[in-house]
Amino acid sequence: MRRLLAPLLLSLLLAAPVAAATIRGVPAGGLLLGTNGGDTIRGGKGADRIQAAFGGSDEVSCGGGVDVVAADQADRVAADCEVVSRRISVDPFTDAQGGQHETAVEPDSFSWGSTVVAAYQLGRWTTGAASDIGTAVSTDAGRTWRRAVLPSFTVVSTPPGTQQRASDPVVAYDADHDIWLVGSLTIESNSVSHVLVARSANGETWSAPVTVATGPVLDKDWVACDNTATSPFYGRCYAAYSDDAHDATVVQYSDDGGATWSPPVRAGALLVGTQPVLEPDGRLVVVAGNYGGEAALTGAIVSLVSTDGGATFSRSVVSAFRAKSNDPLRADALPSVDADSSGRIYAVWHDCRFRDGCTGNDLVLSTSTDGVSWTTPTRVAVPTQAFLPGIAADPSTPGRLGLVYAYWWPGSCKTECTLGIGFVSSANGGRTWSAPLALAPQPIQLTWLAKTDMGRMVGDYFSTSVADGRFVPVFALALPPLQGRFREAIFAASLSPSLVRSRR
Repeated sequence: MRRLLAPLLLSLLLAAPVAAATIRGVPAGGLLLGTNGGDTIRGGKGADRIQAAFGGSDEVSCGGGVDVVAADQADRVAADCEVVSRRISVDPFTDAQGGQHETAVEPDSFSWGSTVVAAYQLGRWTTGAASDIGTAVSTDAGRTWRRAVLPSFTVVSTPPGTQQRASDPVVAYDADHDIWLVGSLTIESNSVSHVLVARSANGETWSAPVTVATGPVLDKDWVACDNTATSPFYGRCYAAYSDDAHDATVVQYSDDGGATWSPPVRAGALLVGTQPVLEPDGRLVVVAGNYGGEAALTGAIVSLVSTDGGATFSRSVVSAFRAKSNDPLRADALPSVDADSSGRIYAVWHDCRFRDGCTGNDLVLSTSTDGVSWTTPTRVAVPTQAFLPGIAADPSTPGRLGLVYAYWWPGSCKTECTLGIGFVSSANGGRTWSAPLALAPQPIQLTWLAKTDMGRMVGDYFSTSVADGRFVPVFALALPPLQGRFREAIFAASLSPSLVRSRR
């Protein structure tokens, strides 16, 4: 811990504008912090952790060891830097109405071939939601990105002067109609919510959002499409969400690429964090949390299964759960779910069952081949307290999994917890896992993160996609605020199969 104090103090000193610099590492490796100018950063022979984001146009090289770099899109990063995360978000909302500039939180992503599309909240409000939804698209498996902001999400039926904010972004792709979808949710000052879907042919230029549903208290929307050509419901996309006012979990579907949507179907009682996935035979499985009490620290992970295209549903219990509070970070035990090409479904959430006295959270995994019967949860081999998982199953290799997550930096919670971001993979369906790979160059202090009325926030979920065999984790990182402005953004890495294999 003593070795971390000097770098952390240095990072605070660098919060004031300074000229560009040449920064050199030491042979043993360590933390190198860029300035706000265009720096030249040279790592040493050991494993370096280089923070070059939120600066000018930097030139970065790393040397020996497995190096971890956070960089901006314009930075030139040498090939000897193994783990490179690029900042894919920029928050343009500087108004003082309530959005915290510059913040971006809660990313989701989806991939098809070599294309990855991500979406996230931009300008997070303390009282909930954000100023708008940002997107980014990569056509080279996450190496480079182009950014956009969704068109105005003002709903025609909303009375003039009603304040609207956007939340819960999610990405899907409809292979039958060759259309990208970004779902989102509005929070409005007239106590009305809308579930919306924007459409795009290229993942960069978006239509005005289509209204899927309207209600007084809608929450945690998610969208997924049936992309198996032999499925009886090929080309059908599903939107799932919570309807708090009617104590219901609701599903609707679209057969025309998200242009129009069916009437709502009550799939079950109220659940939170809906995650719909599709089996190759067209079976729809929606996994979500059934939480006990306001703290959401106990309850069950539940699955809702439909074999008739979303017309009717049956209910099963995946597992009971118990979690430790992550206060003062907002991080509830929401599930992350994906399915591979064989039809096996993987559900991950954080849980304290493997620690006596519930002293910390681990990531746990349960699997199913039908959404009805689930395996007993097993612990994902991560040595630190971990939470906010985002899992992906390789569509071309059954059992190959990638998992991004947040964790408490080792030893930091003896004083004040600081945040790290990690990644692990599995080649055998989660029976064994690779050694953890760090994605954050430096510990993130919680005061660097957006404020909410439920705690500091990086998001209620992270995401991982697989593009051309490369894992593409998408997550939030932050630097110390600068001149009263946050520096919290969404980053994405593109991890080669050789790097992931070398970590096993």
